[in-house]
Amino acid sequence: MKGTRREFLGQSARMIATGIVGSTVVNNLANGAEPTPPATQPTQAKPPVALRTLGRTDLNVSVVSLGTANASEPVVRYAVEHGVNFIHIADDYMGGKSLVEVSKGIKGKRDKLLLGLKTTWKWMDPRADVILDRDLRKLGTDHVDVIFFHFHNTPEMVGDPRVKEAFDRWKKAGKVRYMGLTTHGGMKACMEAAIKTGWYDCLMPIYNLSMRYEYKSIFNACEKNKIGFIAMKTMSRRIFGEHFGYVPAMLRDSAVTTICKTLPSLAAVKKIIDAAKAPVSDRDAERMVELAARMDFGRCRMCGTCTGVCPNGLAVNDLVRSVDYYVDTMGEYDMGKEVFDGIDRSRSAGVCRDCGQCERACPNRVPIRHFIRRAGDMFA
Repeated sequence: MKGTRREFLGQSARMIATGIVGSTVVNNLANGAEPTPPATQPTQAKPPVALRTLGRTDLNVSVVSLGTANASEPVVRYAVEHGVNFIHIADDYMGGKSLVEVSKGIKGKRDKLLLGLKTTWKWMDPRADVILDRDLRKLGTDHVDVIFFHFHNTPEMVGDPRVKEAFDRWKKAGKVRYMGLTTHGGMKACMEAAIKTGWYDCLMPIYNLSMRYEYKSIFNACEKNKIGFIAMKTMSRRIFGEHFGYVPAMLRDSAVTTICKTLPSLAAVKKIIDAAKAPVSDRDAERMVELAARMDFGRCRMCGTCTGVCPNGLAVNDLVRSVDYYVDTMGEYDMGKEVFDGIDRSRSAGVCRDCGQCERACPNRVPIRHFIRRAGDMFA
């Protein structure tokens, strides 16, 4: 790639201005503005947030849903009151504080919404049932609608019979209803393994518009097997700024059930809900996909290839993610540090021998060693 990063971003901005992405998307969708209705059409009140059925389940999920990596009671309450009916949670978010904030935000509203809980604990641990019960008590509920098993770079574990045994035990006890997978490392292999088992009712990987073409086979398999698809970590600040202009383009994929996003403020909740209602043409949607693919070249897509080839066993994917996604893309230093601090020291930045195997294997030409060094300097 010739030229500096600054020059490349400048070229991309000119692409927007000259038509690679239409002005409708830039000026209306990205800024959250409502389109002016044609003169022949009467102005109508905003509809509630649209619902889509989550795969083969009986869950009708709002097309935008709430992540809680940095939850606050007012944001949770506001989102639920304005039509967002699915909340994804994990007991390690904010060191456990997110569970408390969610429980306060949903108090008195449990029957109006759906909850998904990620298993951050070891599901084969004898204490797994105790931990699940503890989380349910903290949430103030006796069950969650989806229990998400959390796997990275380990498609063999996705199909481990013990996973299904844990799910069946919890379902029989009335503590969970449906089975899901979350992943942000070796994602495609893990999703393919999940689909092959026939156990999982929904998948929740990292997904942004730059990945649309490579996910086509996953989307086709999800639709064929009636598996729900929940997109997380969808926003590319470097492409769309602080806005949610990508949302209507992403929702044009019928396989995408909902976009799950941690939202920092009431204003952000309103913006993403408004964006989900905004129209976008096929042409503008394709242009946005094209721009996203171009802009994401050289940036981590969290495929997990790097972790798989590291001779020293580093958690390469997580090290890169702590800086490239959380700090550079989302501007969330504290969340990046939380990811870094969660990496075992034997697999962290200090173990890197600078051999370069990760970079040679990376399909997207990410300067991985640069991010590992930055992670060590920034967080260690």
